[in-house]
Amino acid sequence: MEREKLEYKHRELIAPMMREIKIPLSEYCFANLYFFRTTHEYEVLKSGEFYFISGLSYDKKRYLMPLMDLRESQDYTRELVRISKEDDYDMIFPVPEEWLPSLKEWNFFSDFLEQDSDYLYTTEKMQHYPGRKLHKKRNLLKQYQTLYCPHVEELRDDNTHETLDLLDSWQNSSTQEMGDSDYYQCREALEKREQFCLRGAIFYADNKPSGFMLGEEVSPDVFTIHFAKGDVNYKGIYQFMFNRFAEHFCRGFKEINLEQDLGMEGLRKTKRSYQPDRMALKYRVHLKQKAPVDSDTTETDPEKD
Repeated sequence: MEREKLEYKHRELIAPMMREIKIPLSEYCFANLYFFRTTHEYEVLKSGEFYFISGLSYDKKRYLMPLMDLRESQDYTRELVRISKEDDYDMIFPVPEEWLPSLKEWNFFSDFLEQDSDYLYTTEKMQHYPGRKLHKKRNLLKQYQTLYCPHVEELRDDNTHETLDLLDSWQNSSTQEMGDSDYYQCREALEKREQFCLRGAIFYADNKPSGFMLGEEVSPDVFTIHFAKGDVNYKGIYQFMFNRFAEHFCRGFKEINLEQDLGMEGLRKTKRSYQPDRMALKYRVHLKQKAPVDSDTTETDPEKD
């Protein structure tokens, strides 16, 4: 088996595989893998004709990530399981629920962590903030529009420097140390935006940069926002950004993925406040082990089928 650290040279190989999978999980974007390659210690594994990603989760679990829809190839799934067992991986991850039956011939248990799950919202919801539960979002959007003279520009070479300045300001006001936040990953994404075909926007208040967003298509129906940074001194900036980005940059997509909250209470509270339409669960598949007694898991035993 061949093993290499994930590098940009792998994009030509891996990005098309991820596009073929067509699931909304944010990990299935090569840009996400690449910009967080050091954080998760990503490696590319090649076994025969098959490719996999080896990674390390935020809670320090070694995992093997499929690069093919497990419903399409029993041979691929068999090799995935073999490597996972022989190399003693903690889990196969991330696995959407619809793939779990493809693993039924092997003993396993599966679980998921809420902090891993992606938040998905209909594009229409973010464009209008409808209903009673989102009235505060509508009010903050109106306040931003009333207090300032706003406009939006697509990210280009001639305005990217303004987003880098905003990112520095955001980090300076953050409670997280630079090495613990996503500062470096976001900066690299901004600098290599065109190289990775990312789409972004910068938002102005009275002709002054007040925030930016950057993301890409993760599946034909879903646009994922990888980074969203705003200057909270401008009241309503995030409500304005999500609304205008959905309106101008997510047309043609049914849903917007705001990714996971990583167990950070502030992120969780914010993302829940926009009333997600669904959560994209990322199952952890464990082989050769028994499910914890107090764990909320799905067990599969082939002898019972």
